Amino acid sequence: MDEAWWCPATPFPNGRAEFTLGLRGGIFVNSAGERFANESLPYDRMGHEIRGGHATGVSHIPVWFVFDDRFDNVPALCEPRPDPAAFRAAGLWRTSDTLDGLADLIDVPASALGSTVDRFNGFAATGEDTDFRRGEDPFDRFFAAGDGPNPCLVPIDRGPFHAVQIVLGDLGTKGGARIDADARVLDGSGDPIPGLYAAGNSAASVAGHVYPGPGVPLGSGMVFGYRAARHLRSD
Repeated sequence: MDEAWWCPATPFPNGRAEFTLGLRGGIFVNSAGERFANESLPYDRMGHEIRGGHATGVSHIPVWFVFDDRFDNVPALCEPRPDPAAFRAAGLWRTSDTLDGLADLIDVPASALGSTVDRFNGFAATGEDTDFRRGEDPFDRFFAAGDGPNPCLVPIDRGPFHAVQIVLGDLGTKGGARIDADARVLDGSGDPIPGLYAAGNSAASVAGHVYPGPGVPLGSGMVFGYRAARHLRSD
């Protein structure tokens, strides 16, 4: 029951948060001003990175999405598209002409943020992220917008500099009743409970801790709903 379909999410001024999708540039930094993962990971894996990082005692909730002005005052992501004025008024989007100034605004060590950005810009120049291998997987490059040797590694060097708050979100539960191949709910000893079935997000995900690909909740729900109906019919 500790699992969910985790995802990075952008908090809105109304208190809600939206699933964040499709980074075209920028980096995520924690409260230490450091990167902690490949920012282009599939959403569930990035959610686990945020959650796992936070458990170390270094705050990762929120993290800050740091990018420069090359996208004309628009965050370097596909969805959602925050309104700059409303987000700035709520403190969810902060901007400074310098990285040191931005570090002060988001309360991270200026020296650490500067070193993190300098190191990342070096990766952008060579096309190789030796820390987290961003851009090596074809999935990483689906939304990429850079024009350098690695389109996922977009330099952060054109002020002013921006930071948008990112929190840990989820798209639904991933925990639930353990089931067998016929969607029968299992008791504590691993034996089927007569007449009790579960499928979809009512059942513990067959994917376990990982994210195999899009459609796993719907696909597994359809399969085990079908298996449950077949088993009921056979009884």
